[in-house]
Amino acid sequence: MQRMSFENQRGYSLGELLWVIVILSIVAGLAIPRLDWMKYRVNAESRNIALQLTYAQRLAVSLQHDVRVTLDHAARRLIVDEDKNNDGTFGAGERRRVVQLDDGINFERNGVATLPAPLPSNELLTIIYRRDGSADQAGVIYLNTNRGVAIGANKDARALEVVRATGRATTYSYASGAWVKGS
Repeated sequence: MQRMSFENQRGYSLGELLWVIVILSIVAGLAIPRLDWMKYRVNAESRNIALQLTYAQRLAVSLQHDVRVTLDHAARRLIVDEDKNNDGTFGAGERRRVVQLDDGINFERNGVATLPAPLPSNELLTIIYRRDGSADQAGVIYLNTNRGVAIGANKDARALEVVRATGRATTYSYASGAWVKGS
């Protein structure tokens, strides 16, 4: 009688590989419909806007002149202008950077409650970052999805609070009827 040695066998059989593929397909089929892709997109866009505000702030400090950030609600974009002569307008020889919002996301408050006091409640349309990194005003930038606006639900609402003294943007998400910091 000859013994089988498993020491020289390597790899997997075709049947074993097919079973793994079938099991992974079943798990993926159950998990993917439960994922809320729009939630991930609005979170990513919130982080992107916070990153763009930080970029504008650091640009103002490094170039030692004002940097104006404008929210264009109609075109769903953020405009970053370097104001070399600090005259408050965009002119020849000054650089402009335009950041388009992702599809399905807009600057919309949609009736969501304001951030809890003592945070600022005014909605920002323009922010000017000064040479010292401070913002010209404190306020909030709201983001929402087209889905959230259409059905009147605010589970997709996000807010970015801009602090005047530091120019820093803090993110918030709206969950269960209240704002949650840092989400």
